[in-house]
Amino acid sequence: MIQMKKYLEETLKTQLKDFRAYESSIENEWGGKKRLFKCVDVQLEIKFCKAQMLFDESLRNAKTDKKIEMIEMMYRAYNALVTKAKESGYEKLLTDYKCYQYNKEKIAIVCDSDLQLSNLKSIHGKDKDVILFSMEELFRFVHPDYMKAKEIFKKRDMDITFKRVTYK
Repeated sequence: MIQMKKYLEETLKTQLKDFRAYESSIENEWGGKKRLFKCVDVQLEIKFCKAQMLFDESLRNAKTDKKIEMIEMMYRAYNALVTKAKESGYEKLLTDYKCYQYNKEKIAIVCDSDLQLSNLKSIHGKDKDVILFSMEELFRFVHPDYMKAKEIFKKRDMDITFKRVTYK
């Protein structure tokens, strides 16, 4: 009996590791759950969130075999999101693009250069509640004083990160 329990625990550990890698791939390829929710109907989003709650609860309280079942359920839940997004005409993010969440519920997709922006717009321009930027465009918004401050700190071998900027 102890052998079987150990086998199930090792299986769970492996499957959970694989599932977390799968979640990371969804994050990279699609911009994560938040973007996928913008690409599907509210009913599917609600179903996914319920599945996520059941999964999280099972990881805390369920037996090992139930946890394994819940991992399989989450694969199906993510697959449903991705399938529906594709059916609705949405596509994965290309590797040159990154997806960021801001103001809690809003999504920005960012490419590197202004030259890529037209391609980004043609691919992701119809995404609901998503704004598109190039890094070049965003750098034009950075105040010169902040750039100068970063340069000064860098010359002094000090690594700083601005947490918040207040504009007056």
